[in-house]
Amino acid sequence: MKTTLFILFILLTSCSKDNSGDPTFTLPPETQIGANNFGVTINGKVYVPRDPIGFNIGGTTPRGVIFEGLTETGWRDLKIVDGASSVGFKMIIHFKSLYNFGEGKHLLANSNFYGDLDCIDADHLFFMIWNNSIKNYYYYGSISGQSEVNVTRYSGTANGDWIFSGNFKGKFARYDNPDDIIEITDGRFDINLNTIFDHPFP
Repeated sequence: MKTTLFILFILLTSCSKDNSGDPTFTLPPETQIGANNFGVTINGKVYVPRDPIGFNIGGTTPRGVIFEGLTETGWRDLKIVDGASSVGFKMIIHFKSLYNFGEGKHLLANSNFYGDLDCIDADHLFFMIWNNSIKNYYYYGSISGQSEVNVTRYSGTANGDWIFSGNFKGKFARYDNPDDIIEITDGRFDINLNTIFDHPFP
């Protein structure tokens, strides 16, 4: 995983990007109906999931939204990718154990900037964002005690409506400069886990 991240970093730094032609998005409504939407505002710009076209900014993630994990331990990753815009975007929200602790506030730990099995044993969030002044990507991760995800609905399969909804906010520090802080106040998601794998994100 760490080797993959390093290779991805090399690929990203070697690409010349221009986001002047990218579309402008608006935040989706904050719902709990399984609408299969996601949105977050960072530095005044709204990011939404988009299925990858051509070069996949999200690494190995083949769709705009992926929800995966291990049932044995309960950890889950909600992966968001904008793979269609010229500079892309990727965010991973890692839950240590949604299986045992679903709805409610999840206070986030300091991120180690890895998901899946290389992740720390704690809830955390990290994302990559293009910085036009340096023509490269910055990674930002959750700060312990200053970042949170509030899961407003996490319904199981018993009644058939497997819905995962919530919002997130907080302060996030840059990987190579922890004094560089981004604050997010309006992140939100509403995922239908029965249909998300076939849902298009154009």
